[in-house]
Amino acid sequence: MSYTLYGFAMSSCTQRIRSILNYKKIPYTQVSVNFVKKEQLSEEYKKIHPRQIIPALVTPEGHSLIESVAIAEYLEEVHPEKPILPKNKIQRAQVRAIAEYINSSIQPFQHLGIQQYINSHSEKQLEWKDQWTHWNMLGISNLEKSISRTRGRFSVGDQLTLADILIYCQVDSAQTRFGLDFGQYHNIMNIYYNVNNIKEIEQSRGIYQKDFPK
Repeated sequence: MSYTLYGFAMSSCTQRIRSILNYKKIPYTQVSVNFVKKEQLSEEYKKIHPRQIIPALVTPEGHSLIESVAIAEYLEEVHPEKPILPKNKIQRAQVRAIAEYINSSIQPFQHLGIQQYINSHSEKQLEWKDQWTHWNMLGISNLEKSISRTRGRFSVGDQLTLADILIYCQVDSAQTRFGLDFGQYHNIMNIYYNVNNIKEIEQSRGIYQKDFPK
């Protein structure tokens, strides 16, 4: 038996888990939950994820796991081969700090619910989009400064970690969905290109998935 990943091609959080599964060569199948069509609100999916967001990962034993960072930590514990967390405790804390910052301070601005709310208020749309861009890019700028203190080839030293996977997926989503320009963020983009050279992760991009909107 294998894992079942419930998610969508345009979801950066789904991409995180797909990247880890592919990188660690863990067998899984994908079930598309198209959030543009609001398929996550179905009663069937509610049985998988009570809050009806994506992704969700069902284990071979039938347990439903939610929240992408929690899922990532679970996969690292159960499948320690090709580790994505360093053995060194200081570096491990640094990786988790970067992952937490992306997860709590950057990714929420790209959440579909926020985009739909902004688009539904035409009288304030331009003002809110300006604010959205400001706070989104401020988060990116702070991330750039943070990883300048720890990076080698990747964000913490020279080995791929969970932090790099989150950076990669966040940049990919921001460029693909929102057309944001990362040209001035040299630390982030160097990490992005180094991760992009890892075939298993590059092929996990949303644009290569069957359910990516045409």
